[in-house]
Amino acid sequence: MADTLQPLYDEIKNTIENEVGEPGYNFAYRSFEGQGWLNFHYVCSTYEGQYPRIVLKQQKEAVHFYVMLWVDGKPILENYTSIFGKSSVGKSCIRIKKLNDERRNAIVEIIRLAINENKKSTLDESGKV
Repeated sequence: MADTLQPLYDEIKNTIENEVGEPGYNFAYRSFEGQGWLNFHYVCSTYEGQYPRIVLKQQKEAVHFYVMLWVDGKPILENYTSIFGKSSVGKSCIRIKKLNDERRNAIVEIIRLAINENKKSTLDESGKV
């Protein structure tokens, strides 16, 4: 099934690159690997440092679209369960097996939210308003 997902992966990857304006890079942390975009300073109990806000990874059964973005302490992806299905949306990941126009539009919207959050983070870290 992974080979049949390659066009889906490529479409999502191209969408991310077009919106972000740069190619992804190979990201790896422990056994997790994928293409990453939009680094930000991330802190949790097992990691502190630069981490991609968006990661794309092709799995056997689906393309995984990871987004590290919260609004008011809640994962932003929870807002997209009606579009992708509750069983396909986690706190920081959407498992995608197929796309339609509504899902394409949602992916672009999520990418743009991530870009805006990174711009705010950069401004906050620089001390500028």
